[in-house]
Amino acid sequence: MANPQQAQLLEQLRDIHLPDDVSWWPLAIGWWVVLAIIIAVITLLIAKAIVQQRRKRYARFALIELEDIKHSDNKDWLIQTHQIMRRASLCYFPKSQVASMDTKHWVILLYQTGSDIWTQQNLQLLEEGVYRNPDTIDSEHKEQFLQEASLWLNNLPHLKQLPAFTESFAMEAQGGQSHV
Repeated sequence: MANPQQAQLLEQLRDIHLPDDVSWWPLAIGWWVVLAIIIAVITLLIAKAIVQQRRKRYARFALIELEDIKHSDNKDWLIQTHQIMRRASLCYFPKSQVASMDTKHWVILLYQTGSDIWTQQNLQLLEEGVYRNPDTIDSEHKEQFLQEASLWLNNLPHLKQLPAFTESFAMEAQGGQSHV
């Protein structure tokens, strides 16, 4: 059979030992990195959602005030709508620029930030409306103006910055006329 020296060596061998089961805890460093990234992304998404909700808050309040105007028979509806839109824009654009705008530049701002919303007739009404007798504005035109103001206020939180003012936009808004 085998020589005695081999038998002696074989007796020194031990049975096969299986290693301990691999534990899921503590996690390897790679998993900690993945968890940290996931937590950071979730935190950023929540923070972004909160900021967006706060950003839309001013427009929501303005829309509520606009709804009150729609359902009232107040003769100063145009001036009140103008004031609501100005206040809301102060929350989204630099106060130093918006607060100092005259009516002409304000109408240019409305055109630049909502050229697909405003009709030329309503922009002209807004510019000249403070000097006009409110009884001369029919209810259909009032409804159209308030609808456009509502659309502009809904769009306001999505604007990223105040557009640069140029007279060319004013000329374009009027179709080449000298004023807006």
